[in-house]
Amino acid sequence: MMPVMGRARSTGTALRRPRRAVRRWIRGRPVDLATPAAHSHTVVLPDGRLLGYDDVGDPGGTPLLYFHGFGSTRLIRHPDDAIAERLGIRLLAVDRPGIGLSTSRPARNLLDFATDVGHLADTLGLSRFGIVAWSGGGPYALGCAWALRDRVTQVGLISTPAPLGGTAAADYATRFHRASNRAADHAPWAVRLAMWRWSRQQRNDPAQHLDDAIAGMVDADKEILADPAFRDVMLRNASELYRQGGRGLYDEALIMARSWGFPLEGITTPVRIWHGVLDQAVPIAMGRHLARTIPSAQATFLPGEAHHLLYDRWEEILGEVAARSRQGAGR
Repeated sequence: MMPVMGRARSTGTALRRPRRAVRRWIRGRPVDLATPAAHSHTVVLPDGRLLGYDDVGDPGGTPLLYFHGFGSTRLIRHPDDAIAERLGIRLLAVDRPGIGLSTSRPARNLLDFATDVGHLADTLGLSRFGIVAWSGGGPYALGCAWALRDRVTQVGLISTPAPLGGTAAADYATRFHRASNRAADHAPWAVRLAMWRWSRQQRNDPAQHLDDAIAGMVDADKEILADPAFRDVMLRNASELYRQGGRGLYDEALIMARSWGFPLEGITTPVRIWHGVLDQAVPIAMGRHLARTIPSAQATFLPGEAHHLLYDRWEEILGEVAARSRQGAGR
């Protein structure tokens, strides 16, 4: 979710020193990376921006959109796209604005992405579709369920956070969550500084940044990320995240910490939740809040599993969401 907000405590000289670098990072200078894969595409949105996505699996299969987590891109999914093909799924992994192949939309809010998704679906000729989302992609999936309720047939949420905005009395809100919300609304410079510091380390030495992150994880996540294929995906993501510069990451952090702009109680699209009991990045209390607040939610809480359960359970989750989406499309 929000990896380093709690470290933005610097004052005085320490804040002034990186100011110019932070401003350059926010303005964003696109990174010259390798040509995207053949299955990577962009569509031109009505305002001229590009929205990027990977189109994999069965071209004639059940359409599922996949929304990546915070601090990641469309690349952070199971690396074996043959799984989607085998399940009869057309999987469309979408980059959010300012990330990967998608150009920035400054000052965007969470529901703005639902508009972009609607345009993408129109361009691809998808009248109805399901959504699978991991971690920080979950709020955007719920936003689509709210704003595109006549088109979204099923939502699958993996390790998804609950809202941070307006959480003063929420049982899942920690001191960190409340501080993040206050910073986003009253001191966005603190968010900029935190994201700049985190991204600087990641861009300077992606492998060490990843190793440091894994060292602080619970054993369940460490075991999953010991797989070289998953590690490779995460290292490629570390570059792809900044293809458009740093603006997208900053915008994401603000959106995660602010009000989402719609009531969870008003969601009528069927929602299926998977959440690991040992999740440290998105505590289980958040998953339980979503399960009891969204009227249409069904949840599975997994003992002994943590934040990166999507890799081990990818086939199971895709298969179930696709089956439910097919049923929903027939209603």
